[in-house]
Order: sequence, then structure tokens, then C-alpha cells
Amino acid sequence: MKNKNPTMIKINTLFTLCVWTLFSQAQTPNILLIIGDDIGTDALNGYTTQNVKASTPTLDSLRNIGIAFTNAWAAPVCTPTRASIMSGKHGSKTGVYGVPGNLDTSHFSMLRKLDAENTGYAKAVIGKWHISQPTDPEHPFLHGADYYTGFMSGAPADYFAWSHTDDGNTQTNNDYVTTVFTDSAINWVGRQNEPWLLWLAHASAHTPFHVPPIHMYSINNAGQNNRRMFLAMIESLDYEINRLLTSMSTTQRENTLVIFMGDNGTPGGVLKDYPTGHAKGSVYEGGVRVPFIVAGKGVSRKGEVEPSMINVLDLHATVLEVAGVELEGGLYNSLSFTHLLTDKTGLTRNYNYIEVKQNDEYNWAIRDSQYKLIQFDDGSQQFFDLLADSFEYNPIDLNSLTAAQQSILADLETEANIRQSSWSCRDLIKNGDETGIDCGGSLCNPCTGSVGGPISGTIHIYPNPTSGIVTLSKTKENITGIKVYNAMGALILEKINHKSKEITLDFSKIQPDILVLEILTEFGTTYKKVVKW
Repeated sequence: MKNKNPTMIKINTLFTLCVWTLFSQAQTPNILLIIGDDIGTDALNGYTTQNVKASTPTLDSLRNIGIAFTNAWAAPVCTPTRASIMSGKHGSKTGVYGVPGNLDTSHFSMLRKLDAENTGYAKAVIGKWHISQPTDPEHPFLHGADYYTGFMSGAPADYFAWSHTDDGNTQTNNDYVTTVFTDSAINWVGRQNEPWLLWLAHASAHTPFHVPPIHMYSINNAGQNNRRMFLAMIESLDYEINRLLTSMSTTQRENTLVIFMGDNGTPGGVLKDYPTGHAKGSVYEGGVRVPFIVAGKGVSRKGEVEPSMINVLDLHATVLEVAGVELEGGLYNSLSFTHLLTDKTGLTRNYNYIEVKQNDEYNWAIRDSQYKLIQFDDGSQQFFDLLADSFEYNPIDLNSLTAAQQSILADLETEANIRQSSWSCRDLIKNGDETGIDCGGSLCNPCTGSVGGPISGTIHIYPNPTSGIVTLSKTKENITGIKVYNAMGALILEKINHKSKEITLDFSKIQPDILVLEILTEFGTTYKKVVKW
């Protein structure tokens, strides 16, 4: 590929060499959240290996000095993704299932929470808002933004002639929208003397597809078709992200946590890698699996790939924790992943759940570490083994499921139904009226005996699912015994009179099943589930 812009390569190379270092933890980090619109994993380096990708040296640099999350889910359309990050809740809790949608101010936003906790953060939103219906220019401020400039709708009518809302007033702007947002971000960041959070929601690469200014992209024959224009738009976004990052002082950049994500999968007309019909708007992987990169302040893992399941709404709790707010696991439906920025161990999601309602059709999907269940509006289902079929070309025949697969499907369906109507007791978050994480209250078992609810410290189980050997480790008190029950409740394995923070069990001779582990510790009993396959 011939590059039309040597200057872009030079600038991005300078950024690549300017690697963040970790400052003292006493410094309060700035937080920069960059949202790319309609950019799925098929379009960027580091995710899928097929087809031509956009040239993105800036995003590649972030991956090289940070973490690329490869199993991040977002809603399959933009509004519920943004509403869930802002609120920390699924659409079933906010009523924002699709486009259009309105995030009511009764939901306590991430921005307002930062104020309520007296974190001292300055808070700006620049770019696409799209969670106000009907459109209200004051809506970003009602949700806690100190500064807002951008557009309120789903996309600009034209990237060179669009409705620009600034200081509550809206007028036509004829400058290139991606550049305008970058200029606004540079100017706002440059004025800050206290810790700041910038929610920078770009329009690119949402339609209308077009050829960006020539100095911003390298792809040949960019105007030849929509896919080439789409990739050129991503390259122009990468160019402008670099311009923002290089505008910061070294000190400011080194104290900034940078998060880049896509808000949903790639649109069908330009989608690659995934099957037809599995694009934006669908709950297939091509619609919900998005690029997600975290780098900068507080990220000690460099150039690593993280396969743990996360949901983009987990940013709600994670941003709050980075800002110094103490949470018990997370908040609402949002599970913090701050520990993954420095360590591979620690609790991560056992399930990932997503839902969408478009044109009165309600579809949802839920997965565990291996299997995914999709339920469509007409009640039909599809079931996939994502370890064997990550692109979802071949659904498993529902009439030929093994006993273990039947149990897993039923478990996934049960968990999804709970999340739609209530608060889960297996999401590792103290929510609802729980008195502890996943225990107590009106919904969950008592805290001395809840499935998935450790009474002290954390229990790690790996691998899970397992085909044989599984190891349990406790972060605080010793494990004194284990009792293993099959799905019918029969005791099939027992290991007592033990006293250690780690214990190994051999399930190789046990039939595939959902196993319940009764874990005895020095301070009480807790329960965990393990999938034997």
C-alpha cells in the first residue's frame, strides 16, 4: 500500500516512541475515553487476521504499550452502549434498548457520581451524545458534564456540513467534524489544572461514508467503494487521536489513562470476516464484539492481550475506581476490571450479557467462557461454542446437545432472565439489596452460603470450564475442605481435613456436568460452580 502522507507516518512514529511510564500512585490520573463509532474488530489490527485493515499506527502504539481486550462486548447499536456506560446499567434497567433512546436523569450518571464522591475531576463530553430523546442541548449538563460541544444526533448529515451544538446553541459547521472535535479536545485539555475526565465520542467511522482530507489517510483509491472509504475514515480518526495525544505535555500524557473502544460492530455493508447478517444491529459477535484498548497511567501490562470477558458498561465502575471511588466489586451491572490493568489474576465475569430492541424486536445474548446463547424476538434460539467457532458460522444443533451442553444452555437462559428482570446473584457485584457481594438481601442466599459469594477474600478457580485438573486458591483465609456435588445434588467427591490457601482436584474421571463445590474455609462456607466438559 502506497502511503500518501509521509508526515502522518513521521508524527505517529514520534508518538510510538513516546511510551508512557508509571508515575507515583499518589498522582490522580486523567482519564481519556475515546469512542470510535461503528468500528468493529474486523477493521483494526490485533483482532482478526483476515482481509485488509485500516493503517492505525496510533492505536497500534496504544496496543503495544497497553492491553488489548479481545472479548469485549458492547450493545449492537450506539445509544444503548453509551447509556450503559454513563449509567452502569443494562437497557433492562434504564429502558434504553435501542435507537433512539433517552437516558433519564433519574439514573445516577458516572459524571454525577464523580461529583458526589468529591473526586475533584473536571468533566467534559466532546462529540456525539445521542442519549437524549427528544433532543435537549442541556442533557449532557444535567448528567454532570462541566463542558459539552458536539452533535446531539446519531451522525452528522455531512462531515463537512453538520449541526454543531456548543454552549447550548446549534448552528451549521462547515469544518471537518473529526478535526473540530480534536481541536476542542486539545483546547479543553490545555486549560485544565486539575484531574480531568474527557469523554471524546467521535463521529468516525459512522455513515455517511466519504473520503477524508487527503493528509489524514494512506489507503489507495479511497473513494472506490464504501469499504475503502470506511477504512480511510478510521485512518483519519487515528491521525486525529495522535494529534490530541502529541499536543499534551510529557507530564500530562504520562499521567493520563487512555481507553479506546468501538461502540458496536461494523455495519453490514462494509463488514468483513463475519458471516452475512452478523453485523451492527445483531447480537452475533460481529455486532457486539468491539475493539477495546487500555494504555497509559496505571497500566503496567505492556503489549498484552487479555481474553477475559468484559462489557463496555464495566467502564462505569472502572473509571470510578481509577478516580478513587471505593466499590464492592462494581456498581449496578458494571463490574470493575481495574485489577486487570496490573495483573492477570483476579475475578472476572463468569457471564457476559447484552440486549437490544429495534423496531419492536427484542433480541438478547449471553455467554460464559465457552458457550453463547442467542434468543430472538420470535422465541427461537441459537447456541454456539465460541472456542471452536468464534465467528459463529456453525450453530450447534439444539436437538443434538450433550447432557452437559443442555445444562449449560439452561443455566445461560436462567441467568439472562434474571438480569432482564432483577439483579443477579452471580455477577460478582454488590447490587440490588445484597448485603455482601452476591449474597444476602431478598434475592440471594445468605452470605455464609451463597453460590459465587465468598465470605472473605476471593476464591480463584482455574481452569473453568475444565476437562480434568482444577485448582482453587484463596486470597485470605485457608481452605479447610471441599465437597463436590453433581447437578442432581449427589456428593461425588470430598476432600476434608485440609488446611492450605490452594487445593487441586482431579475431575478427569467425572462425567461432563455442572458441578457445585462446597468450599469450607476457616471463617465459613461458600459455594462455586465448575463446568466439567
